[in-house]
Amino acid sequence: AGLELLYNSVAPELGCGQDALLCFVHWKLITRDYRCLGTGDQAATNERKSEMLPAGWNADKELYTLRYRLKDDSHDLLVKAILMDNSIILNVMDPKTQKVADLTLKVTDFVDPEHLADFDKVYRNTEELQTQIVHHILSPFGLFLLGAGWPLRGFKR
Repeated sequence: AGLELLYNSVAPELGCGQDALLCFVHWKLITRDYRCLGTGDQAATNERKSEMLPAGWNADKELYTLRYRLKDDSHDLLVKAILMDNSIILNVMDPKTQKVADLTLKVTDFVDPEHLADFDKVYRNTEELQTQIVHHILSPFGLFLLGAGWPLRGFKR
């Protein structure tokens, strides 16, 4: 839940398929209790955790840089997405441990760039996309059980 609301909140800013793909990746991180801190490699003085994509998140269509923190402040991620030909290379790093995970996605396997204005038609193969994100981006950091929707550390029932 929530992807349609997020997508529609940034729809006027979407100019290409990789924008839509990054919106999906952002949403998946949000559903796993991460919050976005902002753009760029370095923290800003006035940043706050947010479910929204920050202003200017897609200003550079060839390199996206977003920072995330778990809601309980226990873990940070630096996400860089680099456009190479028709693919996005997602490079995710834990700034504290320097551990890195990566994932390469062909944009048109998951996004129809002809339908950026139509949420119902823009995404395809969403189950596969979610599986790839969880397996290659979240699981390597040991924070999530594959297929589970909750963190292993800091889990409270």
